[in-house]
Amino acid sequence: MEAELRSLRSLLIVARNEINNLRQQIRSLNYVHEKEVEEVKQILHSWRCSGCQLKSIQDNDFAIAGSSRNSSQTQNSNETEALELSPIGVVNSWFPEKRGTPRQPGVSGSARGKLTLFNTVFTNPEHALEGLEEYSHMWIIFHFHKNDSSHVRAKVAPPRLNGGRMGVFATRSPHRPCPVGLSLVQIDKVEGGVIFFSGVDMVDGTPVLDIKPYIPQYDDPLDCQHPLVGENMETRLITDGCDSDDEDLTPAILSLDLTPRRDSLAPVARSPIRDAMMLVSHSPVRDPSLMGLREAPDGEEGTSPVLGRPLVSPALSPGPSSSNMRPQVLVRVPAWIADPPVARLEVKFNEGAVEQLTAIQTERGESIEEARVAIQSVLQEDPRSVYLRQRWNNQFYTFLIAGLHVSCRFADNSSVVTVFRITAANKTCECGLPEWQCTVHNGTS
Repeated sequence: MEAELRSLRSLLIVARNEINNLRQQIRSLNYVHEKEVEEVKQILHSWRCSGCQLKSIQDNDFAIAGSSRNSSQTQNSNETEALELSPIGVVNSWFPEKRGTPRQPGVSGSARGKLTLFNTVFTNPEHALEGLEEYSHMWIIFHFHKNDSSHVRAKVAPPRLNGGRMGVFATRSPHRPCPVGLSLVQIDKVEGGVIFFSGVDMVDGTPVLDIKPYIPQYDDPLDCQHPLVGENMETRLITDGCDSDDEDLTPAILSLDLTPRRDSLAPVARSPIRDAMMLVSHSPVRDPSLMGLREAPDGEEGTSPVLGRPLVSPALSPGPSSSNMRPQVLVRVPAWIADPPVARLEVKFNEGAVEQLTAIQTERGESIEEARVAIQSVLQEDPRSVYLRQRWNNQFYTFLIAGLHVSCRFADNSSVVTVFRITAANKTCECGLPEWQCTVHNGTS
């Protein structure tokens, strides 16, 4: 009798748990339904014909929503105003969805994309890109349009922290109060109103808000070539006058270990601009006689100062004396940037995957090695979320890249990921579904 009671109690507990799970699923579905209804309302509310869109763009590139016509009320409501920005173009990349997309532009330097400017913004978009081909890199400011969450948290869990939480503004998480992304990419070529670039970390169809050329003299706080370190938030001192004699430098500066080490370097791509321009003897120095001069406005910088003084190239100007040396910039990074708790994975391709990749790329007339390197660069940084890594470790993982559907399996105990199947993403099965989605005819279950 007692055994039957225990059995009934256990069944009752299981039933209660299942009912609780069903309640949670209903709440989740209700939330998704409300969100989709709200999205439909927003689309209907913001819909405009092409003529109205063109007129709106010509009148004003962005409009301030909810502002009062009264100037005094406008000043009092500045903190609560919302900006409605119109994209200037769109990015086309190898990544049709968020799954498997690199989280940083330096993760997959071989991943290519193109940015196309809308002709509704400029009648001749190619005119807006004149001179951009003289730069090697550019910043892309874009909108995280694939964000699923409708609310923002003050703390997020970056995948590289393996479950640890940090303030959202101390990370590069896409789930931000203003879902705007910033990527530094390498310019391959500019053709008309289209920019071809490498190092893409954006989903296909990402709307672009702005682009800017990368200028190391303004964008890089390091005047000297120096590795980024993160040993217990260690601070490295970067000084003016890097071309001074060694014997004039202080022993503290000379004692700094500037030799790059694998365990202390931050896992970021080495910048070719820094290699080419940020030389030790080329630290830019402002002439004291020019300190009182007004600088030219942004976009109007020329080859000479405003008042006509001859400009001396920073690379040719004499360095300051050792007595005038002073700290200029303190550069530091958190320790988890240089030494994250998530190890870099070893990527292996089995024979079947290699044969499939070779056949697909040969049929397309595209590079086999480039596709292999792109897949390897994504997987070695472990693209899985913290939830998948902890809840479903040692499981299969699939993602799309460059028209390829990649299937792999993670072995977390040995830090190895094995690619066992690669298929063409656009190939249709006999049942009408994409071949990689069919579980009947492709031999998988």
